[in-house]
Amino acid sequence: MITNNITNTLLGNIEHTAPKVAPENVEAYLATIKKAQRDLEKIDPAIALLDKQPADSEVLAMVAAHQKKVVQSMVSSNPEDAIALALAASIEAYSAQLEAIEQQTKGLGAFEDAMEVMWEDISQTSPLTGYALEDAFQLVLMDVLIHADEYNLSPKDMNTLQRFMECGGSGMHGSHEHYNGDDFADDITSLFNSIYNQAPADSLAYTITRSMQSQSNCPDALVQQFENGWGNLDQWYDDWNNGVGDVSPLMRMALLSSVLADESIELTTEEYNMFLTGSLADIDAFMTDKYGKNTITYINSDLDGWNYHYDTSPDENEGYGMNFWSSQGVTVDYFMELSENLPARPLTDEELKEINRIGDQVKMLQQTLKYWLQICRDEQMAIARNI
Repeated sequence: MITNNITNTLLGNIEHTAPKVAPENVEAYLATIKKAQRDLEKIDPAIALLDKQPADSEVLAMVAAHQKKVVQSMVSSNPEDAIALALAASIEAYSAQLEAIEQQTKGLGAFEDAMEVMWEDISQTSPLTGYALEDAFQLVLMDVLIHADEYNLSPKDMNTLQRFMECGGSGMHGSHEHYNGDDFADDITSLFNSIYNQAPADSLAYTITRSMQSQSNCPDALVQQFENGWGNLDQWYDDWNNGVGDVSPLMRMALLSSVLADESIELTTEEYNMFLTGSLADIDAFMTDKYGKNTITYINSDLDGWNYHYDTSPDENEGYGMNFWSSQGVTVDYFMELSENLPARPLTDEELKEINRIGDQVKMLQQTLKYWLQICRDEQMAIARNI
């Protein structure tokens, strides 16, 4: 029998809190105990796995839900049983811890954490210049889309936002649907100022726009970047194919989501962080090692919704550069699906330690539940023999 602090605390005085069951209900209560014991045994194989492999948050969450169901069945049979309520509270506590970890390792929580990491990396250089200005502003737009109900952007600003998400930022320039750098230079001031004036004080958009305004002379610096730093077809094509430059925040997240969803690839924490802060050459090296192709080839063949369009036509308005499938730029629906459904990232060392600690607690509580149910059964059997 495993004994632990949970067992000692909850069951130390169990003889003084024995369930009070009317004689005519003893058989029904015994049947409830027997069913609870059978249900508890169903998760023993999952518990046994915890000793053979690293703790898994999804497995632990499943076990917790099952344990809670067992305890709740006993509470409903005997509402006066304080032990059952205390056990339920213990399970609830570590279930909440697992849920908190789960929320930070995938989906919107992990996506927002990744945005913070990218901004921390970009902001190490101040003032921002060149494509770093565009990357910082793309993070602003990503934060705005996640919290869209807090902003009141005009249709014109929304149009600029969607096109910027497709064609703004490192490696993203291109001419699409007769919209290029000159158009951004004309439209970006209105969008920047609208967000600057509306961003909640605790938002990432607030942090970045205030920094860009006070330290990097924005929105004027952004306007000048689009007027003077747009580049041309051959430059962008050569850069992508030769691993020159950086990758925009949105494309980093699109690539990262795609790789995380690939069950044949198990990213390390270092590789995950490389996707967030590494250069195009760094990402190229990973893609070549894992997929036998560089990043731009992967985008063209494997990244849903994206391709790098290379059109040698003398009329550049026919389109070139990074291309998203929609003629309206990156759609809000696509971005929300990307951010809300980000696959699980690798766990940090601290998260692994916490999950392993919870795993130990789960195993101990499993033994406590078995011990408690046996005591309940023995007491009611004694009562039944004396009826």
